[in-house]
Amino acid sequence: MPSLRIISGELGGRPIKTPAKKILKPTPSRVREQLFSWIRPNLADTQCLDLFAGSGALGIEALSNGADNCIFVEQNQELNFYLKNNCADLGITDKSEILRQSAENFVRRVKDKKFDIIFFDPPFNKEYVSILIPKIIDRFTKKDTLIYIENRTSDEKHNFDALELIKETVSGESNGKLYRVSL
Repeated sequence: MPSLRIISGELGGRPIKTPAKKILKPTPSRVREQLFSWIRPNLADTQCLDLFAGSGALGIEALSNGADNCIFVEQNQELNFYLKNNCADLGITDKSEILRQSAENFVRRVKDKKFDIIFFDPPFNKEYVSILIPKIIDRFTKKDTLIYIENRTSDEKHNFDALELIKETVSGESNGKLYRVSL
């Protein structure tokens, strides 16, 4: 059974188990390490959302580094099963809400939730960034919410008036950008 490792925080070094078959594209360790070096000072007392959660590595890393809680949204049944088991094994079920539904349904149905940090790491072969980010900004953010968007380096560049690019990192085909909502 393959696994990832939590990079930092109180759970640093612990494994995140993943399915043997290749059904996810986890954020590269180097990118996660860079991302959390940027946001670690802002994690205390935060509410996080991990859309297209996959292994849950981004949300779990946030919880390991001081986030109050995280909602994980993952549609795939097998990934959802692993995510629930990982949260239980790591002792973070009290800080986790794991929803088995599509990111599109979550964005469409959930109202009156605001998050401090949103992780958005969709499959590379879809146009989720242009379709969902405007709705996410409208429904789930407040001034200074941080949004991490990961896509393929060759993907179309996106500009959203409400987002200010703060940092960017590249590793192989992965391009990670950290934005601040400037409403």
